[in-house]
Amino acid sequence: MIRTKPFSEADIARLWEIERDPLVSKKMPGKIKSKQDLEEWLSDNIVYGICDLQNNIIGFVQLYEMGNSLIKRLPIKNTKNLYEISFALPEKYRYTAGLVSSAVREVCTLFPKFQIVAFTHPDNLKSIRVLEKSGFTYLFKTKYHGNDRHENMVYIKHPTSEVGDLPLPMWKISLPNESEDI
Repeated sequence: MIRTKPFSEADIARLWEIERDPLVSKKMPGKIKSKQDLEEWLSDNIVYGICDLQNNIIGFVQLYEMGNSLIKRLPIKNTKNLYEISFALPEKYRYTAGLVSSAVREVCTLFPKFQIVAFTHPDNLKSIRVLEKSGFTYLFKTKYHGNDRHENMVYIKHPTSEVGDLPLPMWKISLPNESEDI
């Protein structure tokens, strides 16, 4: 079981450290350059922190509305509640088996009304594995931006419900205590 709780000021400072990881910052949309940029990013997106057993944020899962130029290139008829998902975990935590997959699955269950789309480079086998373990289905390849040199693989997770209220954004996902069942 994965728990959620609100972000604190210390968590925001930790997210700033995570964003500074070279592999994470390379993939961050909009290239966050300051803590103010980070705070704006948090207010514009649905962001959940991935936590270790000591409840420290070590990564994140993010949901955000897709832009119209990207939506037009997708073979999806109903674009209502269409969101994109991304996730990040710094290099030193990437060998924690199943951590990101669990976090992505949990976030997706919080939003049963959403169609959730993910993009990943074909060589990023770990992200592909996370998406497939989290119930996403491969659609096709496309360029994320029209001028990109490489195509990305596009995955989708269809909505599981048409009803229900949406949870509040900016929570963090924690691993269970060692005594709890996973």
